[in-house]
This record gives sequence, C-alpha cells and structure tokens, in this order.
Amino acid sequence: MNEETNKTESSEITEATTPSENTKEGVIESVIERPDAPQTDASDLTNDSVPLTDPTAVKPSGKKRIAKIVFTVLFIAAMVAIIAYTAVHDFTGESVSNDRVLELIGSNWYYLLVLLGLFALTILIEAIKIFLMIRKTTRTYQFGTALTCAIQGKFYDYVTPLGSGGQPFQMYYLAKHGVPTGPAGAIPIGTLFLTQFSFFICAIVSFIVGVPAEIVPVTIRIVAYFGAVFYIIVPLFLVVFSFLPNAGHKIIGWGVKVCTKLRICKKPEEWLAKGNRAIDNNRKNMAILVKSKRVLIAGTLLSFLLVIAQCSMPFFSLLLVSDISQLLDSGVFMSSTPVELWFEVTRITFFIYCAITFIPTPGNSGAADGTFYGLFRTVLATVAGASFTGMMIWRVYSFYLYLLLGVIVLISVKVRDRINKKKNPLGNLG
Repeated sequence: MNEETNKTESSEITEATTPSENTKEGVIESVIERPDAPQTDASDLTNDSVPLTDPTAVKPSGKKRIAKIVFTVLFIAAMVAIIAYTAVHDFTGESVSNDRVLELIGSNWYYLLVLLGLFALTILIEAIKIFLMIRKTTRTYQFGTALTCAIQGKFYDYVTPLGSGGQPFQMYYLAKHGVPTGPAGAIPIGTLFLTQFSFFICAIVSFIVGVPAEIVPVTIRIVAYFGAVFYIIVPLFLVVFSFLPNAGHKIIGWGVKVCTKLRICKKPEEWLAKGNRAIDNNRKNMAILVKSKRVLIAGTLLSFLLVIAQCSMPFFSLLLVSDISQLLDSGVFMSSTPVELWFEVTRITFFIYCAITFIPTPGNSGAADGTFYGLFRTVLATVAGASFTGMMIWRVYSFYLYLLLGVIVLISVKVRDRINKKKNPLGNLG
C-alpha cells in the first residue's frame, strides 16, 4: 500500500515538474496572459523557467500613461478630500473635548497590539496556505518564498483597481523563484478560490443572523447582497474553467464572439485558441491541488480564520477609542456580552465589505473610509474625534500597513535578485 501511495505521489510530482505543454506554455499563457501582452516563445521556457516579461513592467503607450497619471492625481485628491471632510466633520460640533480621544487611546493602548497581531496573522495564514501548496506540488520547503509571495500579493491587490493585480504577480514571482510554472499558475488561483469561498460563507451567515438597522440601513443591505454574489462569481468561474472544461470552452467562445462584434478582438481565432489552451492548462494544474484532501481541508480552515481575523479589526478599533461598557449600553447594538458584541460588529463588517466590493478604486479606498466612518460615528457620536480616529486606525491596520510592508519587501526582493544576478549571471534567479 505504501509503495502504491509513493508511486502516486511521485507521478503527481513528475506531472507538475516535467516539461510539457503545460509547463512550456507557462504562467504567461495559462493565467497571466493578456491578448495585448508581449509573447514569450514556449521553446525558451524549461522546467524551472522564468517568464521573461514581468506583468508589472509592461510599459503603457503615451495616451495610456497620461490617462494613468490623471487618474492617479484625481484618486489621491479624492482620498484627501474624503479624509479631510470626515476629520473636520468629526472634530467639530461635539460636546466632549477632543482630549478624550487621546485619553481613551492611552488607557486602551493594548488594543493596538491586538490589531497588530491580527494584521500579522492575516499575512502568516496566507503564507502558510501558499507554503502547503508549494510543498504538495514540488515536495520542497519554501516558506520564505511563500511569505514574500503572500505579502506582495496583498500589496498588488491593494494598488490595483478591483484587486486585480495580486494573483498575476504571485504567479510571476513563484515561477521566477524556483516553483515550476504549472504549480506557479495553480497556487495563487487555489488560494484565491479558498479565500473567496470562505468569505462568501461568512457573509451568508451574517445576512441570516442579521445586524442592527440603525447601523446598516436597507440600502446598504441590498447592495451587500449583490456584492456577496460578486464574491462568489470568481470561485464559480474557477470551478467551471478548471473542472468543467466543456462549459468553459463554450463561455470562452461566447466571449470572443461578443468582443469581436464590439471590435475589441481583431484576431478571434488567436484569442479562442489561447483561451481554450488556458482552460486546459488550468484544469491540469488545479487537479494537482485537489488531489490532496489534507491540503484542501487545511487551506479551507485557514481561509475561514483569515477572513474572520480581517473582519475583526473594526471591533478592536472601536474598543480602542471607547470602552466595552459604553458600546454595550449605547442602545445601538443587540448584544449583551463582549463576545456577542464582537460577533455583531464582525457581522456588520461583512455587510460593509460586501457593499463596497463594486468600488473599483485600489483597496476600495474612499468607499471603505466613508462607510466605516458612518459605522463608528453612529456608535461614538458622543465623543469628539472618536469616529474619525477609530476609522483611521482601522484603515492603517487593514490597508496602509500592507502597502508599507509590501513596498519594503518589494525593494528588498529587487535588491536581492540584482545581487544574485551579479554573483551568478547565468544561473537560476531563484
């Protein structure tokens, strides 16, 4: 029995690492590839090949570059305006001195450590998920690679509209740093699927249990219901494309026809061939991960823990600028104990995240700030500045720290790769 198991595992590893159509087409064509992206000759890619084009380094045309600059300037101006408005609105017209906020933070400083712990936990969980999948597909221990991949994936999620940049960069990074191109394409997709699925289940539970109408009005609830559907669309498409290839081919064909009629696609045969090839490659890659029930179960449990940790941050931000008795006696919440209050605020957070999922700005900036400010202000209306301070503290731990850590890691990786290239210019960059 052990020999059969070892042979099965060996065949899986061979399939993942042996040069084939899957590995030669690589990450660029299987998942990252865009019709307008520079093409890489499959003959240039080997078992441990590196995509020759960084998906983050494609230079836009002059008009696109100008449009990007204009969008960035307008985006920053809008963010500054929103933050300035909430600050002025929150620090004026209150009956309690602004010094009360500093007093509360000083007495509740340990919640800053709790928030930092939750931030670190989300990074660690994502890294462990990637590590387990790398271990399954390559039989190598690469926790450092998994940790860097997790951090940079979060960074690119938060700096691209609709969080669209994380997975392509993770695929590129894994393929460049020692992971065969087949698993490198499957691992980020697998982690995304588990996270989105776990979030959707938690959101449904939140919808069923309910939240106070004073904090989450009917309009926000309706938008949140549609947002939850948007969250589950990605996992559904992954299932269709990975395990129902015939349905996936039909969807690709329909999409190419629509794009051709809209004159978006000028080479329909080429687009169709690439799309069908991507479906076939993804199916093979995802099959490697699904075969391991242990990794699948562990990844699912870790994903639930990750989204709960992420959505617990507003609760501890509230506690930082108030106290538990004030929140329980506010008359706004339905809870009577601290644990019930945590569960209630976490459910509210799932509502809010679902409601702002349509906002295309990086990290849902603007919508997240304004919506969560409304949450804090409803509860903390008696303390001047507490709503704005609580909102900003939450944004620091749930958004800005990821950006800061991502920049630090990105710079360190660039420096390390450059040093390695100088030491061994003909060797593997990983």
